[in-house]
Amino acid sequence: MDASGNQSIKRRSGRGCEAPPENKRRKKESGLWSLPDEVLVSCVAQVSRVDQAALSLVSKRYRSLIASPEMVRTRRLIGCTDATFYVCLRIYPETSPRWFILTCKRRRLSPIPSNPYQAQGSSSFVVVDSGIYVIGGVRNGKRTSDVWFLECFSHSWRQAPSMKMARSSASAHLVDGKIYVFGGLSLRDDKDYSTTWAEVFDPNTQTWVPLILEPKKKIGIIFQSVVIEGKKIYAVDREKQSFTISVLPTVSTSVGKLDNKPDYRNEWCVIGKMLFSCANLGTIVWCEPDELDWKEVRGLDVLKNCHLFGSRRHKLPSTPAMVGFRYQIRKLCTNSAGNIVIFWVARKQYPECSELWSAEISVERRSDGGSDEVWGYIERIGLVFCFCLCLKL
Repeated sequence: MDASGNQSIKRRSGRGCEAPPENKRRKKESGLWSLPDEVLVSCVAQVSRVDQAALSLVSKRYRSLIASPEMVRTRRLIGCTDATFYVCLRIYPETSPRWFILTCKRRRLSPIPSNPYQAQGSSSFVVVDSGIYVIGGVRNGKRTSDVWFLECFSHSWRQAPSMKMARSSASAHLVDGKIYVFGGLSLRDDKDYSTTWAEVFDPNTQTWVPLILEPKKKIGIIFQSVVIEGKKIYAVDREKQSFTISVLPTVSTSVGKLDNKPDYRNEWCVIGKMLFSCANLGTIVWCEPDELDWKEVRGLDVLKNCHLFGSRRHKLPSTPAMVGFRYQIRKLCTNSAGNIVIFWVARKQYPECSELWSAEISVERRSDGGSDEVWGYIERIGLVFCFCLCLKL
């Protein structure tokens, strides 16, 4: 074959060996993944958290999308935030706590995977964008430094770096993107109080560092604490002494007033510039943080009446259903709507069981002749869980 023929064959062979264009080699995307990234995030962001959790189980790609910072920011921008509560219950005689979720659409607790290695009690809980940190606590009668993280989209658990010190019933709060943990130590075992009483966790770097703090008094067990104005932690200790910890721009502490009433104030939350707590017999009280002059929230008498027997619709037997039962709110907190949410346990004898009830309460502050009052309005109330053994929230 002549030279020109050889060259012709070579040219044809070269054309036959050429790689196909990039867009032909790439597999064509289908379904949601065929959308541009911005459109995909916008669409999935409008799905409820519960449905997002189910979607995250489909593939690692969906799980990464749903847990991404872009998804969190988009949900906030479009106002798509679900009032979803994560509830941790200790159900005797089980030794490990169990976890549930409670949504507005389905007003009953739904179980999610629990952590068999979690401390049995006295842990602190901190909510971040993508999940919940479970910090310290008591396990087998001893304080622990363990930290666990519940990923709320996939409902999976992972162990986070442990604290420097073992702590229980510590004050733990998210301030400026970092978790500040104060107290919770055994005072008799602490040798260097100023360098061990507080430490800070950075979720981005996953590291703990001690926070050098010189409090004016040694504070061991912190009963209740809240974050005020986004940068101050207001707390009360076991002696009912109040104090404020400021972490921005610098760290400092100041001692406040004692509680003006001897009744034990259980569970604190903050709405605006007001503190709310619960007292005896289902009473919800409020005060200004700097005053600690607790006053009862008005308008909730009907709630206290139905607390004692679970519901006004509950059919009571001829014999009192709750002999010797003393009502107590087990948990008081706030939701994304700025309302108070409370949980309480009703124990019945006929049949013998424990019922967990919940109510959502909106509040309004009124000024009348120089005297301020806060009124509460019941938005919803109902039974959320029933079990034949003892419950501890």
